[in-house]
Amino acid sequence: MFRIAICDDEPEICSQIHEIISDYSQESHESIEIHPFCSGEELWFSMTEGLHFDLIFLDIELKLLNGINIGKKIREELGDETVQIVYISSKQGYAMALFETRPLHFLVKPLNPEQIIQVVKKSQELNATMNQLFEFRVGNSYQKVPQREIIYFESIGKKIHIITTRGTLEFYGKLSEVCDSVPDNEFLLVHQSYLINYCYISEYQYEQLTLSNGASLPISQAYRKAVRERLLARKRGG
Repeated sequence: MFRIAICDDEPEICSQIHEIISDYSQESHESIEIHPFCSGEELWFSMTEGLHFDLIFLDIELKLLNGINIGKKIREELGDETVQIVYISSKQGYAMALFETRPLHFLVKPLNPEQIIQVVKKSQELNATMNQLFEFRVGNSYQKVPQREIIYFESIGKKIHIITTRGTLEFYGKLSEVCDSVPDNEFLLVHQSYLINYCYISEYQYEQLTLSNGASLPISQAYRKAVRERLLARKRGG
């Protein structure tokens, strides 16, 4: 079951998005559960009570607890790095303020139904991708770790360290081989020694990245232009 939350203090916006997604669900025979919320407080309370969503359409200009603050609380207080957030607003110009919450997309009102469906499809694709397992060999045995739990890979000598949300794993291998075995649109090579999961980037500077676990990793000169272009494309929803 794919769960979607819609949070907007304008009831007509909630109804519009709800209807578009419901029609898509019926036409595509996709099993989608939709939860509308009229305030940030309602959404936040439901998530602190244990309700998990795969995708959230989140209005920025909520009256009390605004969308940017809710996004930060979801990432920092709940530690939820996997839910995809799509911000909606009547204004442009929020790009830098939104970056640390790692949104999937940014939609401007009035909303375009085709864009909403495209966002849902993209989120479903990412959800399926990140639920895949990364397999590696340790001695004579094979181990697996969910890709969504991998923060980054680090190459040290002949070993690859896998830094995950649960701890660090290691195996003998080459980073180039790891690059070939994980989704190119979800993992970003920033250095000959570092391959990072886009979902865990909390701060970007031209020469380095800060990840949600607090690690600061350098971006080598050879990769800086490509990294910047990839991150800009992600912010545009590309």
